[in-house]
Amino acid sequence: MSPTQLEKEKTYNDLLTELFKHGVSKVQPQVILKDYLSINNKKIFVTDNNKKIIYSKIRKIFCLCIGKAAVEMAVTAKNILNNTKKLEKGVVVVNSENFKNVKGFKCFKSGHPIPNKNGYKAAKYIESILKDLREDDLVLVFISGGGSALLPYPVGGVSLKDKIKINKVLLESGANIKEINSVRKHISKIKGGNLAKMCFPSFVHSFILSDVVGDDLSSIASGMTAPDQTTFTDVLEILKKYKILKKIPENIRNHFVIGKSKIEFETPKRGSKIFKKVSNTLIGSNNLCIDEIKKISQLKKIKSKVWIRNIDENVVKLAKRFVHNLKTSNFKKPILLISGGETTVKVKGKGKGGRNQEFALHLINEIKKTKPAREFFLLSAGTDGRDGPTNAAGGIVNHKSINLIKKKGINLIKELKNNNSYQVLKKINSLVIIKGTNTNVADIQLLYLLR
Repeated sequence: MSPTQLEKEKTYNDLLTELFKHGVSKVQPQVILKDYLSINNKKIFVTDNNKKIIYSKIRKIFCLCIGKAAVEMAVTAKNILNNTKKLEKGVVVVNSENFKNVKGFKCFKSGHPIPNKNGYKAAKYIESILKDLREDDLVLVFISGGGSALLPYPVGGVSLKDKIKINKVLLESGANIKEINSVRKHISKIKGGNLAKMCFPSFVHSFILSDVVGDDLSSIASGMTAPDQTTFTDVLEILKKYKILKKIPENIRNHFVIGKSKIEFETPKRGSKIFKKVSNTLIGSNNLCIDEIKKISQLKKIKSKVWIRNIDENVVKLAKRFVHNLKTSNFKKPILLISGGETTVKVKGKGKGGRNQEFALHLINEIKKTKPAREFFLLSAGTDGRDGPTNAAGGIVNHKSINLIKKKGINLIKELKNNNSYQVLKKINSLVIIKGTNTNVADIQLLYLLR
């Protein structure tokens, strides 16, 4: 490859990475949380859909920060709450990469995407500090993506080992995040509205950073403080749909079957008294990130278009959809096409990779077949800075990548079947490597069509 070509690739790679980081910066807790939470004359004000919710005459405040953005949420919340001396207890539950101690908070370095004992200890600790709440207490809950895996608290008869097993099976099944969380809710003492149940009869206000397509509050981090509309029947249908019912631990399977006929096993539903003093406020989402990238592109005089929002499909299907849309659309180039959401991957092999890395490779393979784009650059990455169980956020490829893979002697089809996207992209220097971002609003795809 000529020096000129290398310089060109670096220029566009740097541009897409810069735009991606700009989008992520918009959904940082320290940027957005202060627009929703404030203190004045010892009263707590929450802005929700242009309405003001006021909490006054509060005895004690408890602050629970759960998810990949938990540290930044805790620091920001602590700074906001500095003017009141009512903060009784603060808890942080976060993944190991984003872990930092926050003064005045009990901090737990928990497991993600596979739960661990620290997460279980965190759940038990949270339960212990909430057991004596009064009607004039306030629990502020700061929830972000990853919270479901980070805070395991299995129901009776289900061990942490069982929980870890079913979590792994679900992640490899191809099920989307809503389906996965529907299952998780029904084996948890804390998810599916059960955290709100723990907090009853106090006031509860949750500030939620969404990593779920469509921003369904009952699905983000498995809806700890939101009514759950899914049932044990739904859970069994999901397990049958992905043919994994027999792959999960027997005692969990038995719990689901028994739960189907026992109403007392069901998660809390809309209309329950436990939600009368519970409020949930969405503070950030994938769409907010997309809109920021669009805004920055305009400032940089880059012609751009928000192409596909709320992506929620398998990486193979999405690659085909991208290519079909390229063939049927008459874009005036150059143009930046901005998309976002969260794909799924059916894991069949034993390789290393993530959904964004797989999507990048599937896309260039599809483009090779039909050639709808002559010159392009694509970045696909997770806004949390991590794609699957790897140190990469995703992949960045272009019209030359498929030939480079061939020159390296790599059998792309074979590697994709083995879910080994990480190693392929590593060999062609096409991984997106950034540190954990301390936030999480799903994935972003940036496709720059040059000619």
